[in-house]
Amino acid sequence: MLFGLPYYLILVIPLGGSLLVPLVGRFSEKARDWTPAFFMGIAMVLCWSLLPEIGHPTQTTSWMWIAALSLEFSVLLDALSIIMAILASTLCFLIFVYSTEYMAHEGDRSRFFFLMLAFGGGMLTLVLSNNLLIGFIGWEIMGFCSYGLIGFWNDKRNPPEEDPTGYEQTNPLLQFETEGAYNSYAGTKAFIVTRIGDAFMLGGILLLFTFTGSFLFTDMMDPVHLSNNWWENMASLGILIPALVLIFLGAIGKSGQAPLQVWLPEAMAGPTSVSALIHAATMVKAGVYITARFLITIVSASGISETHIAPPAPGFTASQIFGFEAALTFFIIVAIIGGITAIMTATMGMVSNELKQILAFSTLSQLGYMILSLGVGGILQAEGHGYSEAYLSSVLHVVAHGAFKALLFLSSGAVIHAVHTKYISKMGGLRKHMRKTFIVMWVGVLALAGIPPFSGFWSKDSIIEYTYELAVVWTNPLGWVLFIFSILAAACTIFYSLRLMGMTFYGPSQDESHDSHEDESESHAEEEHHDDSHQTPHDPGPAMMVPLYLLAAFTVIAFVVFPFIQNIVLGESLTWGAILTEMISIKFSPTGLPPFLITLGALAVGGIPAYIIYIKNSDKPNTVIGEKGFRRKVYNFLKHRWYINEGYHWLLGKFLNFATMWRIRVDEKIIDGIDFKSADAAIAISTKIRWFDDNVVDGFAEGISTKSVSASESGLSGTQTGRINDYVSVVMFGIGMLVILALVSLGVI
Repeated sequence: MLFGLPYYLILVIPLGGSLLVPLVGRFSEKARDWTPAFFMGIAMVLCWSLLPEIGHPTQTTSWMWIAALSLEFSVLLDALSIIMAILASTLCFLIFVYSTEYMAHEGDRSRFFFLMLAFGGGMLTLVLSNNLLIGFIGWEIMGFCSYGLIGFWNDKRNPPEEDPTGYEQTNPLLQFETEGAYNSYAGTKAFIVTRIGDAFMLGGILLLFTFTGSFLFTDMMDPVHLSNNWWENMASLGILIPALVLIFLGAIGKSGQAPLQVWLPEAMAGPTSVSALIHAATMVKAGVYITARFLITIVSASGISETHIAPPAPGFTASQIFGFEAALTFFIIVAIIGGITAIMTATMGMVSNELKQILAFSTLSQLGYMILSLGVGGILQAEGHGYSEAYLSSVLHVVAHGAFKALLFLSSGAVIHAVHTKYISKMGGLRKHMRKTFIVMWVGVLALAGIPPFSGFWSKDSIIEYTYELAVVWTNPLGWVLFIFSILAAACTIFYSLRLMGMTFYGPSQDESHDSHEDESESHAEEEHHDDSHQTPHDPGPAMMVPLYLLAAFTVIAFVVFPFIQNIVLGESLTWGAILTEMISIKFSPTGLPPFLITLGALAVGGIPAYIIYIKNSDKPNTVIGEKGFRRKVYNFLKHRWYINEGYHWLLGKFLNFATMWRIRVDEKIIDGIDFKSADAAIAISTKIRWFDDNVVDGFAEGISTKSVSASESGLSGTQTGRINDYVSVVMFGIGMLVILALVSLGVI
């Protein structure tokens, strides 16, 4: 690393620096606001300096935490961990710079910047740690910080802003009197849902440790450390799939995959810079990372070559074949979850009215693409086609998505900062007033939609391409289902992307509407800047715009950077020009042309209607969705997010009803009845025992003592004459008897 510094500084600097944020705030608020950017900037430079060290698998420090468990801190320096560390640290740095202006008028910024910097440190701890358990600590740090940041504005006392296109909320659990109550609910929901996955993940980690005897990834992958045959032992006992699925459940919760995707849309209650941090740099990318990490681990630990994971060779044992089949089942599960999430959440984004929530649904959909690609890579490996290319596509999409999604969220923050509402139906005509934001947001939208030559095209189209390859080479119909899901998700993506731009920047200005809703706009969580609430919308200042320019520039020229990433990930020696030529030519090759043309067709199917409705005719009322009919039913179904939230609340209501019934019928009538009857019986028995003790035991004892005293009094009363001569005579008699006894004992008498 740079200057030979210890590797753990990359983690210590942001985590330790977060503790200094409140202290710096006591001396200077401006210095406090820039402290996170300063510390994360240092960590970013150190992460970039790791590039030449790819291939050095592990660097162990002297941090032996628990010797009995071999719980030592070590850094895993491979392509995946270093690329993820560079991506996370760079995006965190840009977001922190953006936050210095965006949060300038907020209160309690010490808490905000402390949590933001710790958030970034948690992500770096996860991706760089070679120790799975220590990585899980970073995983939990992110969970804690997300809870605090999503519910950051918990002190808002104004009523929540109402969605003009929303439906009436009848569930009492989802009715909030204040904005702060809703924000607290959103943070708590994120914490609880992700903890569900985390609990399962910890169980999977401990189950793996039981058989591997180590938490280190390198021990699990290195054949030298497979002498205990942990892979075969777990497979033969039938617990390999449960262990892998338990860990994947943690990824499902963190990355918002179905069915645990419900927390991410509500996570938009936090400040926009928090949303950008969660969606682009940390949190949701953690689930993709751990899935990719276990894809590599599984291929290595199974003992099967990289080029052909299937077990046709006669030298394979039955347990190895069983272990491979279990791994194949795991990859199928991963691919199905990713494909379902990609299409399901994309349809939700088509009808959402909240600006950041549309981007949240798009994040869920793009994460589904990444998970789908990793699952497809494992299945292709099983078919003898190698997983490397599909795995590379997922990594490229992580990088591309991180840049353009940070760009989109930060741009949306600039819009909300200017118009004081989060609902796109209250916006419109902003391209006249926010030209710079309008341009950079178009760059992000085109990348999100997968329009060439922007970054999203190269990465997402590659995922679709390998999904198509799976459909062709795999005889299972599931391959075609996954390919269709990926195509439909692409059509939905360009639809909601153009809809977002049309309703936000095109059409008539909503100034009058903003004025009429002044009271509502002041209730929005992002409206702390009351001093400019009546000004014309305008582009933000340099601290907010410079990060947008940098992210937009990368999004445009990403195809120039991707060949270098491919060389790093695959360890190839091809030249930059050769890889770039291959990236372009493969789109027109016999294998690449069909999915490319199908994808272009899907983009046309989704993009043309969206352009006509929301951009070309943006100044006309939208009457596509009638008040009744099939389209209205579909709209309501998607508006209710496939009724998954309602389903969870229905189950929660049933559980609460069951708990109430249990309390009334079982606890109060049976359990409490038994307790009360037992207590009454015990009281009755103790009363009888006390009577026996008072009247029999105590009476007998008192009678004997009374008689004894009376007898002694009557027997000894005659000896008490009261004359001194009688007492002296008795004493002298006693002394005489003692003298005689002494003489007898001495033998004198």
